[in-house]
Amino acid sequence: MLGTQFTIVALPLFALEVLETSEATAAMLRGIIFIPYLLFGLVAGALVDILHRKNVLLIGSICQGVLFLSVFILSVTNIITFSLLVVLMFLNGMLTTLYNVAIPSFLPEILTDKDNLKKGNAQLALSESLSIVIGPMLAGIVITIVGLTGSFAVDAVTYFVCFVFVLFISKFKPHTEGSLKNVNIKSVYKNIYEGLKYFKNHPVLEPIVSCGAVYGFFKYILNSILVIFLYKVLGLSELEIGFVVGSAAAGFLIGNTVLMKKSQQINNTKILIYSATASVIGLALIPIMGYLGTVYGIVAASIIHGMGEGVFGPYAATIRQLASPSHMLGRVNAVQRTLNWGAWALGSFASAFLVSIFGLQTTLFIGGFGTTLCLVVLLRRGVAKGTDIEYTSSF
Repeated sequence: MLGTQFTIVALPLFALEVLETSEATAAMLRGIIFIPYLLFGLVAGALVDILHRKNVLLIGSICQGVLFLSVFILSVTNIITFSLLVVLMFLNGMLTTLYNVAIPSFLPEILTDKDNLKKGNAQLALSESLSIVIGPMLAGIVITIVGLTGSFAVDAVTYFVCFVFVLFISKFKPHTEGSLKNVNIKSVYKNIYEGLKYFKNHPVLEPIVSCGAVYGFFKYILNSILVIFLYKVLGLSELEIGFVVGSAAAGFLIGNTVLMKKSQQINNTKILIYSATASVIGLALIPIMGYLGTVYGIVAASIIHGMGEGVFGPYAATIRQLASPSHMLGRVNAVQRTLNWGAWALGSFASAFLVSIFGLQTTLFIGGFGTTLCLVVLLRRGVAKGTDIEYTSSF
């Protein structure tokens, strides 16, 4: 995650400065990474429920390390083109899809106690939040020292380090032996159908995941152009952009910390409503602060957003894990990733389209204020009734 933040900052700037693309094209590039969630997300979930989840993580991390090392070499040798970069980012998206479906599915094999599982999700979210806070700050420094191209090499190294850490995870109970003999087209599609049916009929999972899809679509309209807006409109340097984006994510740390300390006291889905509301308020304030031209205002608004999402994200993940049988958890996580991260891809492409018509400023407003629609989707069925996690876990 730390290395990924380098790429998030560097990718649009690399497209603008090195490949000399337009702002709309640079905004679209990020969406390429998330297209595989729409195309392969459900298949990834079925595979994660069939295969050994630790092995999936190992294969994914080593392959992504090799991929970003290839991007670095192609860039240094001036072979890289925008079309080739698109292909490589698409492959990166396929690997990321498989990896990110496996992570939340693997955690319950390590932590089987409910309260420990809540803390584990909060700790994973805290780890991610730290990378979001520190990553862009370091990215600005790294890009200043080694250039935009060099940041891809640093990202590659982080994947190899990730491989080593996962390799030494030993205390867990695999849900399956992961035999490849069980993998065939019929079994994959049967698993996908069962996962979709379970998700659709669940009174709590469906509103939460659907809310995340609406939220993610509009959030990524905003996120896809925020770095470009800071660079082009507010005139910030790469170093300054890194600090603004990084410090803005400090709210995630606050939200994750609160959730870890209060994990045993929080057992009701109403907390999802409160945290989602805080998150969308923060996102709606970002374009307002951008219009006013105050960088400090953007940071403050993003901290409010981060506090809400820092509670909502890991809490929703815990609900998915408690509400889903072990043998179906990969598929449920895949549905969530497919809808949510697929929405990120669509949001990134929508951002490029909107920028070409309305410009950066108006597109920021559409993205920020559009996230409030997720509350309409969330306040339904079991979530609106305030269903306890204990009840959903026995569904």
